[in-house]
This record gives sequence, C-alpha cells and structure tokens, in this order.
Amino acid sequence: MYFTTAFATMWAMRYNQFCALARAAEILGERWTLLIIRELLLGPQRFTDLLGRLNDVSTSVLSERLSRLEEYAVVEKAYLPPPAASSVYRLTESGEALRPAIYELIHWGGRFLFPSRPGDHFQPDWLRLVLLSYARSTRSPRRSFELRLVAKEGEARFGVTGGSAGTIIGDPPVDPDVRIVTDFAGMLGLMSGRVQPMRAVEAGVVQVEGDITALSDFPKMFDPNGGGGQ
Repeated sequence: MYFTTAFATMWAMRYNQFCALARAAEILGERWTLLIIRELLLGPQRFTDLLGRLNDVSTSVLSERLSRLEEYAVVEKAYLPPPAASSVYRLTESGEALRPAIYELIHWGGRFLFPSRPGDHFQPDWLRLVLLSYARSTRSPRRSFELRLVAKEGEARFGVTGGSAGTIIGDPPVDPDVRIVTDFAGMLGLMSGRVQPMRAVEAGVVQVEGDITALSDFPKMFDPNGGGGQ
C-alpha cells in the first residue's frame, strides 16, 4: 500500500512540461519539502531531530518526503562516528545548490511574516539563515558581535564578524566587541537599521555588554537587498 501511495504521489506531482521550473516544482513543491531543506541547510539532522523541529509533520509524510529527495539525490544518508554514532540526513551538492534560492525565498517571505499568527512555532536558530541571507558579501566594518536571541521556545547564539571579505556568520567569537541580547523583532530592527541602537538599549529591547558604540556598525554588517555571500 505504501509503495502504491508513494507512486501515485510521484505521478500526481508531474507537470508533463519540458521546463526547468516545472521540474523544480515537482521536486520541491510538496508540503514540508522546503522546510526539510531549511533544516538541513543548518546542518545534518537525524530523523527524530527533523520530526521534532517540523512540529506538525507526521512520521509517514516525513519518511515519504525524505525518500523522494533521496531519489533525486538532493538529500543523502550519512553515518556519524562515535560518540554520536547515529544515522543522519544531509544535503548533497544538488541540495546545497538550493541555498541562494532559499535565501531569496526568505527575503520574499519576509513581506508576509508579520503579524505572527496564533499557534506559530519558532526555532531560534532559524535566525542563522536570516543572518546568512543578508550578510554583506563585500567589505564590512571590522567588528565582532555575539548575538543571543531569546524566545519562549529557547535561545540561540551566533557570531557576526566583519572584514575585507565581508560579513561572516558563525559561532560566537571568544572576545567580541559587544554582546547583544534581544528577541527576534529586536534583532530584525537592529539588522535593518529601523531601530536606533541607543534607543533600543534605553527601552530595554536590547541588552548589551562591551563597546556599546559598536552597535552603530551593526546594520552595516548586512546588505538590505540581500547579501548571502557565504
């Protein structure tokens, strides 16, 4: 029954058009598929990790979507050595090639993000993809920041470092110019420059530790039109 259903699903997704966009839609157009790609852009994931982070997906649907992505060699299985000693899913070269397109979809989808809807689920480390998608690919201020994003679901920490090669998003630096603690809306406001850093600090929207003057350079670490140079 599973194979019959899977075959019927695959057939239903065919558009019978000799068009690259149609082919892409056949592979990526089903529900949950793009969100699986989002998760794997953050790194390899176990099946149980994906199931927990895609909070409303069923086990059978996730299995079917992953099998389909494996069939097209967008995703592959790998085995992590001890101490992890577990099987994970990761993007192939073709899967990783989706990164620029995902960044553009993040930019486009941001138009419709607010206001948030009741029941919306959020993972703080999703912000890493937002930071990466807007990171300046040309020279940026030689500054270093540690970002701590706090949400009701938990928190995530990132490093933002500038220089001649552009802005690098990675692990928090050991000795940053400034440490920033804020929520998702506060971070977006700082990135875009819509929020004046000193006013945000005074209002308690942002907490800082270190060289507070470095905050004025924070928006310069990002390209408002989308960088995504990494």
